[in-house]
Amino acid sequence: MATQASTTPASEQRLAKGSLSIVDAIAISISVIAPGMASLLNVPGVALVAGGSTPLAFLLGGVACLALAFVVIGFTRRMASAGYAYTYASRSLGKSAGFMAGWMYAFGLACFVPMTMAGVSFLFCDLVGLDVKWWPLFFLIGMALLVVLSIVRIKVTTRVQLLVGIVTIAVIVIVDAVVTAKGGAHGNTGAPFTFGHTVKGGSNGVFYGIILGVTSYIGFETAADFGEETANPRRAVPIAIIAATGFAIVFYAWTTYSLSIGFGVKNGAAFGGDSFALKTIAKRFVDGPIATLVEIGAMLAAFIVCVGCATASTRTLFAMGREGTLPSWLGRTHPKYQTPANATLMVAGIATVLAFVAGFGLSNSALGARPNNVYFFFATLGTLAVIVVYIELCFGGAVFFRRTKRRYNVLAHLVVPVIGAVIFGAALYGSIYPAPPKPLRYTPYITLAWIIVGLVVLMGLRASRPEAVARIGSILGEEGGDEDDVEPTGKAWAPQPST
Repeated sequence: MATQASTTPASEQRLAKGSLSIVDAIAISISVIAPGMASLLNVPGVALVAGGSTPLAFLLGGVACLALAFVVIGFTRRMASAGYAYTYASRSLGKSAGFMAGWMYAFGLACFVPMTMAGVSFLFCDLVGLDVKWWPLFFLIGMALLVVLSIVRIKVTTRVQLLVGIVTIAVIVIVDAVVTAKGGAHGNTGAPFTFGHTVKGGSNGVFYGIILGVTSYIGFETAADFGEETANPRRAVPIAIIAATGFAIVFYAWTTYSLSIGFGVKNGAAFGGDSFALKTIAKRFVDGPIATLVEIGAMLAAFIVCVGCATASTRTLFAMGREGTLPSWLGRTHPKYQTPANATLMVAGIATVLAFVAGFGLSNSALGARPNNVYFFFATLGTLAVIVVYIELCFGGAVFFRRTKRRYNVLAHLVVPVIGAVIFGAALYGSIYPAPPKPLRYTPYITLAWIIVGLVVLMGLRASRPEAVARIGSILGEEGGDEDDVEPTGKAWAPQPST
């Protein structure tokens, strides 16, 4: 394997710097969160175990993500990079930790590509009245369109993402407002935010629900992946992350609450057993075509988030290929559009193969139709991989703040990251005990296997190409520091030129 230095010099493989504005960065983060899709497809998956306590699972997941958002912002104020988790972990916990963060993050987001495109094909079949067996055809059509949108200038796709997101969210907010105003089935109550109304597992039911709850938040930090392509990234990216996270917490808390009281807090089994719970509640409480609009919005949001996950994953692969820790051809950009075209094609190809393997090889009536197999299997698998990275970043942030903050605050710089790590850890525990139905119970072991493979690859790199390991996290689009920050040596951390 040729080293990156010999084939793709960093000076020649740059992304389109400064092409994205603050609005674009916010659009990217919110579109990858995909609240329209998550509200229709993810929430029933959480309710299968969390039942009437589903809002609590989403709220806890939001608290963990808010803690992580604080950590990520601490990093983004100092540096901008295409491979955000990969770079941040390497700068705080070391080169090996950085490689593993990139390895797991790219894998996790790549899992969301077949997941979300399966959701698109499933919803399209339902909307037009076709048998679900036609889902592979629409999956392939969607993937072809994804490749085109991912390789053209990214600013084109962000504006489409923003428009779709605004319309979809507006429709769901109407449903939430009407259900809350009418008091749902039995009146407004704070019971959905307690542990007492899970379908099974008690508090563990809520912990397992956090897995898909966190799935619904994943993407709040995606703007950091586009730091090299955003104008004034050390200001724009933190604003985008805070805006996306704050919005998502409020939106999900309200939407899951309206669904919980809509079915009745004590009727969690019916809530979890309805694959289109949001559509059902919309029909029950709101007149007119709004239920259909909810499903159309969810389908469009699923496609947009698929594009967003693909582009975020490819930028991590690009960063690793550019520095030589993965094949160097992944670090090459399109000569005209300056986007990571090779990484995009690889992610799209692998996603298609994995979707068909899961759709036809992991049949399980508990998950419903074949595209649902793909959706929930890769939602769980991808979230587990990303949660491992989130925990790593929480600890990395605690280390980074201790080294760099002159005005160090134990609560803000240690306790907050630890809170995030603890909640994410509870979600990991809930994914193992009690054991979920097949094939979801295999996902923790696949995640562990991927970690082991990554460690083997890392050891091979250290033995055969130590210079590639030394470059991990070395290339930044922009670097600087706040005036109250210092290096571990005690010297002010002044802005440095890009490598």
